Amino acid sequence: MKNMIDYTEDNAHDFEWFDGFAIIRFYADWCQPCVQHTHTFTCFVTQMSQDYPELKFGQVNIDHSPIVTLRHKVFGLPAILVFYQGQIIHRIAGLKSAHELRVIVYKILTNYLSQ
Repeated sequence: MKNMIDYTEDNAHDFEWFDGFAIIRFYADWCQPCVQHTHTFTCFVTQMSQDYPELKFGQVNIDHSPIVTLRHKVFGLPAILVFYQGQIIHRIAGLKSAHELRVIVYKILTNYLSQ
């Protein structure tokens, strides 16, 4: 998917230093809930990127990027971290539907953009 970037140790600075909003999914191939959630997250990214093309979306495979995973204190999977100007502003843990993710992220964007 062109709207979603696979982040590793080598390119994580792209979302960590990004001046806007970045929504990053942490997952593992061996994590069954993560595998089940892949399609849901892809649908969410497709919908949100149409409404908010300035958002950055990505994912981190924790087995390929353990330093990034530890740096952001991701201990449970699946996990989605919302960054704003390089800072974690929200953590979404566990399985959520695409609709639930949209509602959560819309609230976050509304709160930050109205300040």
